[in-house]
Amino acid sequence: MKLKTGLVTLLAVGLFLGCARREPTPGVTDTEILIGNIQDLSGPMKELGLILPHGSNLYFNYINEKGGVHGRKIRMLVEDHQYNPQKTVAAAKKLIEQDRIFCFYQVIGTSPCEALRPTLEEYEIPLVAPATQSGTMSDRSRKAWKYIFHTDTGYDKQANILVDYALEENPDAKIGVIYQDDDYGANVLKGIAEAEERHGIVIQKEGYQRGATDFAGQVMNLLKGSATHVIIGGVVKEPIITMKTAAAMNYSPQFLGISPTMDHRVALAAGPAGEGFIAANFAALWNSDVEGAKLYRELFDKSGTDPKLRGMYDFYGFITAVVLVEGLERAGKRLTRERLIEGLESIKDWDAMGVFPPFSYGRNDRSAAESVFLVQVQEGKQAPITDWIE
Repeated sequence: MKLKTGLVTLLAVGLFLGCARREPTPGVTDTEILIGNIQDLSGPMKELGLILPHGSNLYFNYINEKGGVHGRKIRMLVEDHQYNPQKTVAAAKKLIEQDRIFCFYQVIGTSPCEALRPTLEEYEIPLVAPATQSGTMSDRSRKAWKYIFHTDTGYDKQANILVDYALEENPDAKIGVIYQDDDYGANVLKGIAEAEERHGIVIQKEGYQRGATDFAGQVMNLLKGSATHVIIGGVVKEPIITMKTAAAMNYSPQFLGISPTMDHRVALAAGPAGEGFIAANFAALWNSDVEGAKLYRELFDKSGTDPKLRGMYDFYGFITAVVLVEGLERAGKRLTRERLIEGLESIKDWDAMGVFPPFSYGRNDRSAAESVFLVQVQEGKQAPITDWIE
């Protein structure tokens, strides 16, 4: 009897010590989930550094007002990386080691996100919805693939789709591409190379450095090469400057853009030079009739925010917040990083209030969306011109 009692006591003590040694999940308390975001707040894309987190907080605040996720409210810290991969790593270490965040969310830029891979793997910390459409984000051959949950159709797939569209419009089209000479552009060029092989064509390639504001050389080369269709692998200012430069040279090819170029401000700022511009888009438009877009507009109007912020990038922040919250809900009350991963992996054929084409994750799948639709500037406004294309 004494032996039995002693064994029970030892087991109880062991369980107690085991629980005492178990550290709480970083960034998680009974009332809060702390997440980390790294944006460009003072570099070449600083205009997006305010817009994306604003859209995310519209949805997080909405969830928090309803009681949060399993009783915990979401709080987001935002650091500045100036669109610099090295500064991204430093900011990430601060968020992990000093601020003790639970996970990363919406870090912007292909090269910054690529630079984060060793950190994600070292700390076993997820990055949900990186703000880049690079197909490398869901590449299982790369370091830390397990921890990255991509939401968007890759730049490589988009480039393939845009080349196909140009050749359907004009079988004799001479196609050129202007690309950012970094990881973003590399993924665009991957798709361009695939399209060249499939169609047996050669596409003229003109690169530019991140942050460039002069595209006269690239446009002149494309004019000399007689390109009838030009794909722009940029963000917001690059297509604006490129199309205005071309107009000044009396050069008017059909311009097409990878999805970061489809913000409505491109049409507004480019003016007549941007008329007819076609861009790929990986999610429903912010002013569409789907449930998620209606909720976004309702919450934006209630927030009293400057209407100039409203648009596709603000909506992008909003809809990716929907994805993170879904993962947190599925992770359950006993929240850990591993449970968040499992929660996201359980998403199957989900459309996030109609915003995305139905997408899935899985134990070996981080790619989510696989299709886009094309949007054209018509009389200064964006209008969808295709259904979803894979």
